[in-house]
Amino acid sequence: MSLEGDPQLSTGRVTFLGLSAGLLNGLIGIGGGIIIVPGLIVHRPASPEVAVGTSLAAVVVLSSVAFALHASFTGLGIGPWKLALVIASGILGARVGAWMLARLTVRWLLLLFSVFILIMSIRLLGQALGVGGSQAIWTGAPPLWSYAAIGLASGVLSGLFGVGGGALVVLGFAVFFGMPVQQGLPVALAVNVTNALAGCAHHGFAGRILWREVARMVPAAICGIAIGTAVALWLPADGLRSVFGAFFLFMAIKTGRQALQRP
Repeated sequence: MSLEGDPQLSTGRVTFLGLSAGLLNGLIGIGGGIIIVPGLIVHRPASPEVAVGTSLAAVVVLSSVAFALHASFTGLGIGPWKLALVIASGILGARVGAWMLARLTVRWLLLLFSVFILIMSIRLLGQALGVGGSQAIWTGAPPLWSYAAIGLASGVLSGLFGVGGGALVVLGFAVFFGMPVQQGLPVALAVNVTNALAGCAHHGFAGRILWREVARMVPAAICGIAIGTAVALWLPADGLRSVFGAFFLFMAIKTGRQALQRP
């Protein structure tokens, strides 16, 4: 499939997409696909397959830059072997999620995702505000099984719903073990990169990546990553928990509405 001759995004729109995706990467470890995919479909316009392939390529680049920046300030967040365990179990979970995807209706998928994220985001917000139960304390040494379990769960959700999975890892560690979101952001970004690489390779071989648009997004995205990282490091721990929880609360409500509107 040739993409030569297709119209390009305007400078203003490509700058907005890059800056917004960069901010999400730097601030809360979200790859940026939730902005890039609809932006390419609506404003370029690109087919869904091309939009997803281009988004995955952008996520690899942007999350790699954000990972390097965050890791230089906070370290990896967890030990390298534990990070490798999270990533490996996430890859396995993604295959399980893809298997489940063929056996569930879209309505039930969206409802399950919405309920899961709603519960987790409310609990995280409760911890940030000091209400709704005891505050989990991060000891830096959760049981080894938790790294595999949370990685597996995030991979399943990634395979089911097409999300990056990295932020879901941080959400799990923050809710159940009290990991500071700042410390978990390098973990989220590393998972984003590894999860996106496989899809990027697949779409790249099929010729479904708009490499020129990816390159045009990078300068604004780097500015967004720098701003988002600075804000993430500046905010107090509970402040960033609130931002993180509020984002997922918004996504839970939005996804739930979409599910209920489906026949």
